[in-house]
Amino acid sequence: MTFTRIALALVFAVAARAALAQETPASGGELIGRFFDAAGLRSPPRQAADFVRESRPEHMDYRPFDPTPQKDPKRKTAADLRAMGAGLEAAAAENRRKAARVATPDAPAKPAR
Repeated sequence: MTFTRIALALVFAVAARAALAQETPASGGELIGRFFDAAGLRSPPRQAADFVRESRPEHMDYRPFDPTPQKDPKRKTAADLRAMGAGLEAAAAENRRKAARVATPDAPAKPAR
């Protein structure tokens, strides 16, 4: 019970300190980071090993994870897609017309309309 009260007091103290300093954290993670810094629970990152520092260039160029899409030359316009759809419908209608002429030996007789 006492530990809970102390922990809550520390959390509120860190939050109040941030509010009074007019430096509100941009995210919850930043607030937690400030809390760990204030409590002395965060240790600084270790230095990289010598072979790592020697193998890395001074300036690293990173590629973005989500690059802007480039214009695809194979992409069709809406008019092209409508024309292709009309061509497919015409081919389907022609296939149905041809299929209606063919009589299969096992097919049941068509009812008269």
